[in-house]
Amino acid sequence: MVDSIDTTQDAPDQTSLIQTIYEVAVDPHVYDRLVDLWGQHLLATLGDNPLQEEGTTGPSSEIAEHLLRSFEILDRLGRQEQPSPTPTQERAEIRISRRGEIISCSPLASEVLGAHPGDALLDLAVSAETATRLSQEISGKETGYPGEVFVFFAKGDKHPYPMVRELSGDTDGSGAGGFVLAGLHNRWTEAHDQILRQMFGLTAAETRVARELLTGANLRDIAETTGRSVDTLRTQLKAIRRKTYTANQQQLVRIMTGLEALIKTGSPETQNAAGSEHVFILQDGRKMAYRIFGPERGTACLFIHNMLNGPNFPPEVIQEMQNLGLRFICPVRPGFGTSDMDPVSKKTPAEAPDRFCADMLPFLEHLGCSKLLAIGHMSGALFAFRLAQLHPELVQGVFNISGAVPITEMAQIRAMHYRQQVMAMTARFTPRMLPTLLRAGIAQIDAGGVEGFLNALYRPGTPDRALAERPEHRDTLFKGFRQIVQQGHWSFAIDSHHVVRDWSDFCSNLTQPVTLVYGEADPVVTPVSVQKFATRMGFNSHCYSGVGQLVLYQEPTDVLQRIASMARANFR
Repeated sequence: MVDSIDTTQDAPDQTSLIQTIYEVAVDPHVYDRLVDLWGQHLLATLGDNPLQEEGTTGPSSEIAEHLLRSFEILDRLGRQEQPSPTPTQERAEIRISRRGEIISCSPLASEVLGAHPGDALLDLAVSAETATRLSQEISGKETGYPGEVFVFFAKGDKHPYPMVRELSGDTDGSGAGGFVLAGLHNRWTEAHDQILRQMFGLTAAETRVARELLTGANLRDIAETTGRSVDTLRTQLKAIRRKTYTANQQQLVRIMTGLEALIKTGSPETQNAAGSEHVFILQDGRKMAYRIFGPERGTACLFIHNMLNGPNFPPEVIQEMQNLGLRFICPVRPGFGTSDMDPVSKKTPAEAPDRFCADMLPFLEHLGCSKLLAIGHMSGALFAFRLAQLHPELVQGVFNISGAVPITEMAQIRAMHYRQQVMAMTARFTPRMLPTLLRAGIAQIDAGGVEGFLNALYRPGTPDRALAERPEHRDTLFKGFRQIVQQGHWSFAIDSHHVVRDWSDFCSNLTQPVTLVYGEADPVVTPVSVQKFATRMGFNSHCYSGVGQLVLYQEPTDVLQRIASMARANFR
């Protein structure tokens, strides 16, 4: 795929474009080729400055007709059924009755530990100390607690496999209580590293050794993967034990696995915030999904998501919200995720911002929010501005993260990266064709092409691509893509209608403070366009050097601290 549109080349052969238009209906993996050919054709037929030129020709009626037919085919074929991802598919998890019987277990728990429903928990291989504690609890002599660590052993190689208690409660429906144990493998994040360094003063090299030990690796295994000698690793292990006040590797493993409890189950608020999806019934009967992150009594922030990944955050972002006392209220906008589509906005996209603002009033009243900060993420920016404009008594400030800016010049579109250029030009100049491209892109994601979709958005060598290739962020982005496209393309079309136009009227006469934060290497919004917009409107702005569009993921601490500072300065 090309990186930018060549404005000097002729329109591609129409036969190739037409063939690809129909091919994508049955083979979603040719989507990138369709975008390439369509982008070349579009630019070749629009002229140099279609925003100012009158009588712009645009694509031929023949091409337009074929694109519309392709959309009909895609629509009739429907979408591939997608399995619903569940935590039990990603980790070892065992649900235990109060009597010590295994009620259910994930496939990974069966594979690694040999667990099966109906078996006794204590029939599994565990350390002597774990067996004693579990026996005491099952007999009723002791009471367990969330975050407690138990050491199991994998069947076969007998490597230690730490499990942490995540829940207590009525797991079997009998009213007799019970608990859940979850494995910690493959879930190590930067938050764990940071806590090890801050709590015990470990170096980066020592932290890596500690991380490898958690997976059950021995020093020889670690030597092979790191290229260090066993003697060097033995010296580092001694330093780790000295700094963590542990006498042996078993104690060290218990400390490290306990970090999961500190991060994930450190407080009731964090447990409730980290994934539960709630539903609010709007006045017209539509269902709106929403999530809440952060402490219950924290500063209220309405997080208005973008059209790509919804309200999904890596663990370190969620933990930082908790640390700073920020309560992120995250409605899932109409037509995204599991929130019902708004038929009025679907018919008339221009009304979508006002319709969203009207939905927010009863929703926020239901949550008891009378004052808040409005945070617009990427395309969510214009909805944040409109809410602040219509309801200044509610919105105390606006904070935009990688927010869109009004499109007033063709140069803004030409400065975008390739994929974004094609979508922006289609939405602005040939909106009838946009549903076909969006529907085909969703088909690519449905067909397992989410990685290709992400790679096309973030080019090699960019800060966003580097961040997206890190497992913890890639998982968050993948989850967000799949979640946000659940209902198809119409919500994307509505957002696209607005982000390619001049919506600066939404910003007029604002009395609240406004801050825009953005990355120097943003593939959609250039620093020049943000600075011009901020200067014209009298807003504050901050540019992050060496950062792209994924500012919130790359600079979470600084971004959230700025939000907290705005809240302290403006909440009375």
